[in-house]
Amino acid sequence: MMRLECPVDGCSATIESETEQEVMAQAEEHANDSHPELELDDETVENIRSSIIEV
Repeated sequence: MMRLECPVDGCSATIESETEQEVMAQAEEHANDSHPELELDDETVENIRSSIIEV
């Protein structure tokens, strides 16, 4: 199981899924819904990806 805690200050969202790809897909959806100001450029995506942990 892979887990990502939203890195945006003040957001307590946690995403869990079986694979990193599924977590990233859900993270993109979460960002679009909850953080539309967040620019998902390559650097941001890599920072998010590096925050995924195995649980």
